[in-house]
Amino acid sequence: MEIIFREKEPAIELHGLTHLDQLIDAAAKQAKDQGILSIICLNADNGNSLSIVVGSDETVLSFTYGHQDPPYYASKGESDIDEPIMTCYFLFEHYTEFSRKQVIHITIGLMAVHEFYQSITLPTSIEWIEV
Repeated sequence: MEIIFREKEPAIELHGLTHLDQLIDAAAKQAKDQGILSIICLNADNGNSLSIVVGSDETVLSFTYGHQDPPYYASKGESDIDEPIMTCYFLFEHYTEFSRKQVIHITIGLMAVHEFYQSITLPTSIEWIEV
């Protein structure tokens, strides 16, 4: 499995959960230092991918199957309203918005990231909505 932080930088091969956590922490620190939220991506060998917003106590996760066809999923938050919108930058570059309905606490999101790292499929530790 590999992780991608920035669009113009090569992916980094992951070597265990500790390595994964260190890289997520580094990306979160970079985002905080820049005063933004960023989306980083984990890509499994089977083509499945999971992205997570870093740089805050809140996050959004997105999941795409390796075939790249629907269904696509986003984390389901506790809110049933859209605002306030979460704004962030995909791979520190591309402006992106998420509905408040998709926002979850970072601790819950990181548990799902760990599950994805171990299972390479859609994590079951959180609720998902089809987008």
